[in-house]
Amino acid sequence: MKNYNVTDIKTSVDSAKSALIVAPVLNIDTISSALALALALKQSGKDVKVYCPQKTDQNYTKLSGLELLSDVLSTSDLIVSLNYPLDQIEQVSYNDDGGRLNLVVKTKPAAPKIDNDKIIINNDSASADVCFMLGDETALGTNISITNTGNWVFISPTNVVKSWAKSTLVDQDAPFAEIFSFLLPALGLTLDMDSGKNLLIGLRVATQSFSVNVSPETFEAGAICLRATQPTDNTVQPNGLDHPMPIENVEKSGSLSSGTFTPNPTPTI
Repeated sequence: MKNYNVTDIKTSVDSAKSALIVAPVLNIDTISSALALALALKQSGKDVKVYCPQKTDQNYTKLSGLELLSDVLSTSDLIVSLNYPLDQIEQVSYNDDGGRLNLVVKTKPAAPKIDNDKIIINNDSASADVCFMLGDETALGTNISITNTGNWVFISPTNVVKSWAKSTLVDQDAPFAEIFSFLLPALGLTLDMDSGKNLLIGLRVATQSFSVNVSPETFEAGAICLRATQPTDNTVQPNGLDHPMPIENVEKSGSLSSGTFTPNPTPTI
């Protein structure tokens, strides 16, 4: 069992009501992990969005939570920030000036003037309470600016430092699916049938069915995910049997009954 130091990440997740998950590069390992995290966060009552700049194809149809994934990053939210002491602001209001919206910030008597260089305007969608970046953000192209604001958590199998990240989790010995198999329980999030299935698919692809780049922890992660996919006592077995579902049937179970699944550990650009 891997024991990541997730104190800062858990604090951010526990206090958040909304989350944005960004997967800069499209591949099975990354998307399965992003959707597993999204499903677990949604189950905990949070509003969740997942963004990847590339569209998925038939290789991804067996993943659960695809309805949460979009290849379009919304820029409809406008955030006006002031680099100014909050205790010097008396009131914030707005008015309609002939159809033009005015935001009015009234400072306290004797408070210093709010200079123009203290006003920050941002229309990026990274306005969620907590934002996750799965891998290097440079693949986002023009949307890379979303890291300029927000409470970002950077998760990667590559040991790099991101100045915009408030929290970082790096595991150079594991694919994303293995990282999230241990991370979700550590954050107090539930690994259910759908999220467990997603991570198991990611693990199988990233390790070529547990034949390459594996460690004892990789098999342990697989066991955690497989255990999560097993129906409870009150659930009818999808295969109509009374014994646990075999690993090869996990990808065929649930609401996904069509589409092909071709292992493709190589990122698609």
